[in-house]
Amino acid sequence: MSKINRKKDEKASKLLRNLFNIEDSNLYFVEDPLSKEIISGKQANVFTGVLTYTPSYCPTCKCANKGQSITRHAYYESLIQLIPYQEVPTYLRLFKQRFRCKHCATTFSAQTSYIQENCYISQPLKFAIALDLKRKISMKDIGERYFVSAKTVERILETFHREPRFNPHYLPRHLLIDEFKGTKDCEGAMCFIVSDADTGKIFDILSDRRTVRLRAYFQRFTLKARKKVTHIVMDMNASYGIFVKEVFPCAKISIDRFHVIQQLTRALNKQRIQVMNQLKKGDATAQKDYRKLKKYWRVILKKHKYIHYSTLKQFPLFRNKYVTESEVLDHLLAVDADLKKSYDLYQELLETFENKDYKGFFACIDQLPAQLNKGFKKAVLSLRKHRKAICHALMYSYSNGKLEGKNNLIKVIKRIAFGFRTFHHLRLRILAQQGLCELI
Repeated sequence: MSKINRKKDEKASKLLRNLFNIEDSNLYFVEDPLSKEIISGKQANVFTGVLTYTPSYCPTCKCANKGQSITRHAYYESLIQLIPYQEVPTYLRLFKQRFRCKHCATTFSAQTSYIQENCYISQPLKFAIALDLKRKISMKDIGERYFVSAKTVERILETFHREPRFNPHYLPRHLLIDEFKGTKDCEGAMCFIVSDADTGKIFDILSDRRTVRLRAYFQRFTLKARKKVTHIVMDMNASYGIFVKEVFPCAKISIDRFHVIQQLTRALNKQRIQVMNQLKKGDATAQKDYRKLKKYWRVILKKHKYIHYSTLKQFPLFRNKYVTESEVLDHLLAVDADLKKSYDLYQELLETFENKDYKGFFACIDQLPAQLNKGFKKAVLSLRKHRKAICHALMYSYSNGKLEGKNNLIKVIKRIAFGFRTFHHLRLRILAQQGLCELI
């Protein structure tokens, strides 16, 4: 420190303390504090400051500083990284006063709340990184923005974001449950997510969706809290229904409406593909029908009320004639009689389901035509296993739509980050982005 001017500059100290949000009056800046230097191969702004004060006691032996029991020693130089200014790395070359205690013969340095002990990154920089972790940006990009390593960003994620505290006495009244693809260190193939159906907020994320783990997790909550859960929405995963009935004795189960429609749509689409594969490749007419079934598959799956009957337009593969969409549909269904029967039943099921007529929906299923495609018939009859849950889905307004939005957000976070190595970091990042983690 002998070569550095230690003379305090009152105006510069006041200005720079306000600029860097330094509340510690023991830290001051010297005359002409700014210099341009090359640090780690990059030109950086370097400010020179001094930290000194008279300690009231020794942090080691806790003896009070009476008389001259604690003496001053030389200054210790450290380079503290600050928030970059105009995309330029910014540092604080801080000279900390060293002290020596005569009682225990130990030495210690001056400390400030602006910088954590034994750390070379300022607290405001850490806080800025912690706030950026809430945004949809990768940790590597955050590190490059603040000129720190990705590992430093990971450490700040772990230290600055506190996970929500577990409360065994509270569960949302209406739950949405689903799964999503996790990380390689997860024990199960898929992760499990729980959300509040009323607010749409994520309640918790688990690394395993297997029944044993789910049962163990929810049994950590008190029976009183579990009895308050009155409604649960899920997909048609059979294992979920088993543990839900055991853990939540008062809850009504609903199958997400999207999954019911999805099963019907997939079954009809699968039958369309079977019809395409049965067409003779050597027959020119059959080849034309094959191409038409392949190109206009959306017309078959479209709801009947959305089919255009009067609007004429040109459809490729129909000799560029002006025809209506209904004429295209009639031509496709005329290719195979069984496809036409399945289509009629499909449309009837869609109409009753959209009208939330659960009695009419299951009346159609219970009275299936005798001659019906086996695959389509099997898919339709399998819905009878979830009769009560599907009826609840049509009776109540709850659905997994909000939770599917969260799943899409998780996919975006994983894609932007180019994947996560650990489930712990993925979970923290999701909770932080949703504002569920408390900043320490």
